[in-house]
Amino acid sequence: MQRREPGRRGRPLMRRMRWRGALPVLALGVALAAGAPADPVSAEAADSGELQLRLEADEAVRGSASAPLTMVEFTDYQCPYCRRFQAEVWPRLKRDYVDTGKLRFIVRDLPLTFHAHAKPAAEAAHCAGEQGRFWPMHDALLATTTDLSPRGIEGQARALGLDVARFDACVAAGRYAAVIARNAAAADALGLRGTPAFLVGTVQHGTLQGRAVMGALPYADFDAVVRAALAAN
Repeated sequence: MQRREPGRRGRPLMRRMRWRGALPVLALGVALAAGAPADPVSAEAADSGELQLRLEADEAVRGSASAPLTMVEFTDYQCPYCRRFQAEVWPRLKRDYVDTGKLRFIVRDLPLTFHAHAKPAAEAAHCAGEQGRFWPMHDALLATTTDLSPRGIEGQARALGLDVARFDACVAAGRYAAVIARNAAAADALGLRGTPAFLVGTVQHGTLQGRAVMGALPYADFDAVVRAALAAN
């Protein structure tokens, strides 16, 4: 897990989970200046560890809309621990829970300030989404060997068959800067101040209510989280 500490460059952090209620929660107590306050978010029921996150109708989603559980990942495309999750955990999570209709998966941006390529990469994912290629670009950007320089990102756009001129214009204009800032502010309001960070729970009336899981934990830990949540619901 990668976090930012005030006055210092970010450094990796992994902590052991502790069980509170049905799901594990890993807490961090470090401030992150992520932008303006996010109105759709409320961090309520602090004693129980439950958090609430308002979902957007136009978010890119993997999995069935009728899945009983939803997981939101806050990611930084330059974070090595996000890439570890993508390589080691995501394929099994997708196979066991997303593809079987038990889990819906959403990704949001949390570019850490000390990662120079993180925000442009997030822009690239959203700009690829304008051409129906958000998830392929998302996956490509998180590959362990991907070059996140402007030239490298343009190469990914070409490899995905995008209209490169249109894609480049979108990235250069920073068209999704407000969306990225809003996502980061939402994470900050929830106390999710490192990457990767996850919120797992159920959705009612467009609001996800669940518990946080922090870090690129082993698949067995995510499996336990999802199993416990399914059993509780």
